Amino acid sequence: MSYTSRLTKAIIDLDALVKNYQYISKLASNSDTIAVIKADAYGHDASKVAQALSSEVNLLAVAFMDEALALRADGINTKVLVLEGPFKESDIELALENNFALMLHSNYQIDWLKSTSPEFSGELWLKLDTGMNRLGFQVEQVDKIMAQLSTQQIKNLVLCSHFATADQIDCNRPVEQLEKLKALVEKYGCKFSMANSAGILNWPESHGHYNRLGLALYGASPIGDSRKSRPLIPAMTLQANIIAIHTVKIGESVGYGNIWQAQRDTKLATVAIGYADGYPRNAKSGTPVYINGSLAPLVGRVSMDMITIDITDLKHTAIGDTVELWGKNLNIDIVAQNSDTINYELLTRVSKRVP
Repeated sequence: MSYTSRLTKAIIDLDALVKNYQYISKLASNSDTIAVIKADAYGHDASKVAQALSSEVNLLAVAFMDEALALRADGINTKVLVLEGPFKESDIELALENNFALMLHSNYQIDWLKSTSPEFSGELWLKLDTGMNRLGFQVEQVDKIMAQLSTQQIKNLVLCSHFATADQIDCNRPVEQLEKLKALVEKYGCKFSMANSAGILNWPESHGHYNRLGLALYGASPIGDSRKSRPLIPAMTLQANIIAIHTVKIGESVGYGNIWQAQRDTKLATVAIGYADGYPRNAKSGTPVYINGSLAPLVGRVSMDMITIDITDLKHTAIGDTVELWGKNLNIDIVAQNSDTINYELLTRVSKRVP
């Protein structure tokens, strides 16, 4: 039996998500924009996002094979790129059976590919390390790798790399990384992909045959507040309800550790959401929430299932009122900044107990 008593929920606006995709695609109209839906579409439900984008996208991207197969199990037939490539040799056969493109980044994956019989005829991407120093072949290894691929495999090969600092518009490193990749693209005549969300917005010269749209698809900005990011519409609204209201006197504390003390007689509301739901435990006192058209500050430490907010200055606040933790009325970046984290982490760690 499925029964929901608590009113805490993450509301996903799929129409907003589609509009974000269309907006970003227009910024790079000569590229094929990939929808990156790894980590359950950044917490937005990968299958539902894939279905909503089915008439828009030619290629989806996930992190590993398990995520790709889950899409097929849910009836998603769009081609899928597996960004971290095969974890097992058997993944290569699964990729061919399910129309998955594979990103190759290490020699052991090349060895698996070479031992596959008959020859793997699916789409291959080659991950190159141009400065991120996390994953991919070194630039000087590429000649050796290309020599191990067949003519047919090279014909449809995509060369790919990843920006380390695309969000920093005044940094020269993205230019250096792009130059390294484009030199190889020119040498081998391959298609290429460099731009992630920040690259699409900040570095138009990095728009390739494919761009990889992740965070911005969900209406969050990878570059902070800017002219290009302002049209993005938040696709997730995280909300919960007030379950108790009480007043504390000057000097009294609230929550674990007594980290906040009332500087005045204070009216407090307890809200049914906590770190077990994905609201950040390290959110500081003063982190805003949105309620009845106004902002109210978090006070005290975030608990597993509850937070406490100061509603002293709000009028007409009652038990049952809806509190927005982030979404269309409260930018997720504000919560992230008050929690010493980033918008990516907040979106992806909303837990499964939040419907």
